[in-house]
Amino acid sequence: MNNEALISFEEIKQTVKEKLLVERLELEDVTPEEIGDDTPLFGEGLGLDSVEAFEVMVGLEAVFGVMVEGIPADRLREHLFNVSSIARFVEASLRGRADRLDGYALP
Repeated sequence: MNNEALISFEEIKQTVKEKLLVERLELEDVTPEEIGDDTPLFGEGLGLDSVEAFEVMVGLEAVFGVMVEGIPADRLREHLFNVSSIARFVEASLRGRADRLDGYALP
């Protein structure tokens, strides 16, 4: 498997906005286009709360197959800061998975 088969960074960001934030959190007054890549998701910015943070973490596994178990809370806050940071985390996780599969021959 090569990394070119993975979705692009821009596609990850768009999916985060559409599927992970607007649809999964049922944000009725916000469209994906209104969410800036670098807009903070919690507190000032989009204003998400801790329940929504948990839903985003669950959504990472459901949408991208990326798990957050075992990640220290301070690192997790960094990863979930905004759309760009989530996309970097997803991309790194997917690439890491692909790198581990490079050279693996199916029976």
